[in-house]
Amino acid sequence: MLWNLTYADPDRWKEVYAISGPPFPWWKRSGSPRMRLIQGPAPVGKLLEETSDIKWANLQRTQAGAILYFRVRLEVYGMPCSKAHTSWSLSGTGPRPVLTLHHPAGPVLLELNSAPSVGLFRLLEHAFGPQTVSKVHV
Repeated sequence: MLWNLTYADPDRWKEVYAISGPPFPWWKRSGSPRMRLIQGPAPVGKLLEETSDIKWANLQRTQAGAILYFRVRLEVYGMPCSKAHTSWSLSGTGPRPVLTLHHPAGPVLLELNSAPSVGLFRLLEHAFGPQTVSKVHV
């Protein structure tokens, strides 16, 4: 679910790519703008509490989903997300929009720096399918 990707371990990358699919060739635009990681499943939450530094994250689109990358101190962590098991939704209720990745391990909340761009919507739709819309209407 959560992988320390600081060091170039080929076996670890094989396991990550088995979940999210291999990356696209370098010439394809496959990354998101940086977002602030504000909440995640238990292992991610534990890392968030380790320091008071802001945790910036971004998504790299892969052939069968995406990989969420973020840093804690000098370590780089990755959370592979498969298209088959991950969905997303966007909430604009606060001062900044919040992207929620509905991952099997638990929800991941990412605060965007500005209004989402068309490119971000395309990345999310290609990586995970259409946005999950709540069926509850207030």
